[in-house]
Amino acid sequence: MGRDVFAVLEHIPGRIRDIAVLRGLGYSFSEIASPLGITPQAVSLMLMRHKRCLKQLKSASELHALSARAVNVLSRHGITTRQEGRARVVLALLQRERNCGAKTAAEIERWMNEDNDPA
Repeated sequence: MGRDVFAVLEHIPGRIRDIAVLRGLGYSFSEIASPLGITPQAVSLMLMRHKRCLKQLKSASELHALSARAVNVLSRHGITTRQEGRARVVLALLQRERNCGAKTAAEIERWMNEDNDPA
């Protein structure tokens, strides 16, 4: 169980991980936001989005190979497996995704083209 948690944490960007740790230590949103130069609402939003991302990472074993950003992009479309992605033509969806950069799109495209299904 412990190794799985660390494997999931490796996929979370450092800034988000730091914010989550500070929140876990009991710091308020304002106390976290101030030194980072962001608003407390931004801290709340970042934590909410990445909680959702963590749930996706924990529940979908196929997504473990992807970065948190890629998982977040896919989860916005309700995609947790390659099969769902192929059925929904995820690569076409990514072209209209405004928060998906070229690097993330390329990562998702590589993931979609991998064949990890048992033969």
